Amino acid sequence: MFVQHSVHIEHPVSVVSEALKEGPRRWFPANDKNISTVGIHVAGVPVRKKVVVELGEPVSATTWTVIPINWRATFPQQLFPAMNGKIEVAPTDAHITRLTVSGMYEPPLGKLGHQLDDVVMHNVAEATVRGLAETIAGRLEEAISPPKAPRK
Repeated sequence: MFVQHSVHIEHPVSVVSEALKEGPRRWFPANDKNISTVGIHVAGVPVRKKVVVELGEPVSATTWTVIPINWRATFPQQLFPAMNGKIEVAPTDAHITRLTVSGMYEPPLGKLGHQLDDVVMHNVAEATVRGLAETIAGRLEEAISPPKAPRK
């Protein structure tokens, strides 16, 4: 199954690409052991799952940067799909960058897993990728933008 979500960042692609290449500590929501949480909000309550995240080396051209990303559940792995995808930045125009998180996953549990995916789990996967894209974009904005002066 394929999922993707794009977010616009109000900075040129060259600036966003440089921030990405500085390393995920500034922009990816994970701890030192590459453990992160992904999930959704149900009636305002976060429903999260711990995952092990692997980020590949950035690949860049003049106008884009791509970073491979994979994640899998910490426990129980058999009940949750692993995702293989990428984080990509490309220009929308000279001053706006489109950040896209996309990936593929195979529902676990065979035919039952595919039926659950059709009914509800694909929506969860889409919401998870949307939340991750928005979080990364927000962290990149913070990393790029100069600190605001304190009010007097």
